[in-house]
Amino acid sequence: MIRKGYSFDDLLLVPRYNDIPSRKDVDLSTEFGPFKLWLPVLSANMDTITGVEMARTMHQLGGLGVLHRFCYIEDNLRMYKEVRSTRNDCIVSLGVNEGLERFEALYDAGAKCFCVDVAHGYTKAVGKFVKLLKRTRSDVFVIAGNVCTHTGADYLASCGADAIKVGIGPGSVCTTRLKTGCGVPQLTAIMDCAKVDRLIIADGGIKTPGDAVKALAAGAHVVMLGGMLAGCDETPGDSIEPAPGHPRWKTFRGMASKEAQEDFMGAMADWKAAEGVQIKVQARGPVKNVIDDLIGGIRSGMTYCGSKNIAALHRNAEFIEVTPNGVHESQPHGDGRL
Repeated sequence: MIRKGYSFDDLLLVPRYNDIPSRKDVDLSTEFGPFKLWLPVLSANMDTITGVEMARTMHQLGGLGVLHRFCYIEDNLRMYKEVRSTRNDCIVSLGVNEGLERFEALYDAGAKCFCVDVAHGYTKAVGKFVKLLKRTRSDVFVIAGNVCTHTGADYLASCGADAIKVGIGPGSVCTTRLKTGCGVPQLTAIMDCAKVDRLIIADGGIKTPGDAVKALAAGAHVVMLGGMLAGCDETPGDSIEPAPGHPRWKTFRGMASKEAQEDFMGAMADWKAAEGVQIKVQARGPVKNVIDDLIGGIRSGMTYCGSKNIAALHRNAEFIEVTPNGVHESQPHGDGRL
């Protein structure tokens, strides 16, 4: 039997009765492990998205940054300590192939929230590593992923994961589906994984504030952003100097891209294919501008759904499938005439 999967553009939320006096009365806060988030937003643990400055700013705005791990352990420690030196919180990332060395170093420096960062998280290696982390330090909060099915999420939960990161292939600089033919459309993936009693992170494919509303309505507790934040002032890396009269650009890349693999592994192994790309994105100014627009859209979307908080949005959400004409109708489509 072949199931049907839905991406963000395939469905719309049906407006419901609303008794909320104002959008400003919507409560976007969520309990996320040891953290009280005032905004349900994480910045992605990519080397061109979350470094020290992004992590600090995301915490100040009410969300959290997830520091990338594509550096030496000493550099990772320095980044974490710099964020914490200004009393800001962040999440740190781990890979499964380096054992406990990075984990122990970051834990000893004060980190308590860890993201086990693997492209395909429904594996024995990830399960064993999550169990090892929880057995080694019982007070840690562990995020694990990525998965895109109920069975994958249930497996990680059974191994001790406190939160599940959902998304295989939907990211704007990810080519996993093209290279492997594998994945699940992101909205369906979130719905399936949300059946597991764990916190759900919707990671990838969110292009607009409306997509974020749909992700939360489908069962996510927070959304993770990469492409939406690319090019912001706080992202790591220098701007690409433009030609006179042209806009500035910044680099954005998937962590499975050839360029990222060569930078951090020395070379792309001849037995594997790149599953991401590196692109240039136009510089966008402060990340606060992006977050303000995103949060404004989420607040408005929740009032359309008659939901004062995220828990109510989970209960109240009703989706409707749209045709290609419905997708077109949802876009600005005036012909320019007054």
